[in-house]
Amino acid sequence: MSAILQEIRQLEAARDRGDISPEDFTKAKSRLLSTVEDATVLPQANRHPPPRATARQSGTTASTAWGMLLLALCAAAVMTVLVGQLVGDITIAFTLVVTVFAAIVVAAFRRLEG
Repeated sequence: MSAILQEIRQLEAARDRGDISPEDFTKAKSRLLSTVEDATVLPQANRHPPPRATARQSGTTASTAWGMLLLALCAAAVMTVLVGQLVGDITIAFTLVVTVFAAIVVAAFRRLEG
């Protein structure tokens, strides 16, 4: 039975990739299930993926990302002062901190995109 389920999953993957048409999928699935006793093939419902939530619709993700940005900005200010004291040159410290902050901003906005 698991071999048939595996073949059905492969057929579903091929259908989702567009390698086979929905009609070919239904025929192949019916042929596979006909080999199993007491199997009933139900009509295929239209399967459309749910629409993705945008950043404005998903308040939790947006607030998390903005919170990360605020935290990163505060950390950047503290790091600039500390690294500036350690290195002795505020310009080098600021450059290092801005680079780290830019990486955090990119990561936050990638998270917003999904």
